[in-house]
Amino acid sequence: MRIRQYQKKDKEQLLKLIENCLYQIFKVKLKKIEWDISFFRKDGILYVAEDKGKIIGSIGIKQQKKEIARLEKMYVDKRYRRRGIGKKLYKKVESFAKKQGYRQIILSTTPQMKDAISFYRKNGFEFYKANKKRNQLFFRKKVR
Repeated sequence: MRIRQYQKKDKEQLLKLIENCLYQIFKVKLKKIEWDISFFRKDGILYVAEDKGKIIGSIGIKQQKKEIARLEKMYVDKRYRRRGIGKKLYKKVESFAKKQGYRQIILSTTPQMKDAISFYRKNGFEFYKANKKRNQLFFRKKVR
């Protein structure tokens, strides 16, 4: 298993990974997910975890405000969870955030993503607000 920067050739595999992960949580087949890599622009990055040519995980980070980065697209294939892949992906993106000079990382998730919430808390994120209307929970962590 290796972690590397996203490449255009990864698009279809990554979309399938995201669709599968979301289906496992919400039990609803989503319409085709559209993907725009420019979302990560020059101030962000998207990494993938790859095992024998197969994309098994992803994580991205982008600028939210001057010293605040937003964590995005963190997914790990269910068959590969609990093997430290999420932790390795997160450490890679956290290192990028430090190099970029970000002082805080924020993220949003849904209450249904219980494993993700547990992961975020174990890795130092703290809950700071909810938007019940949009079914969102918000977490943050200081970059050290």
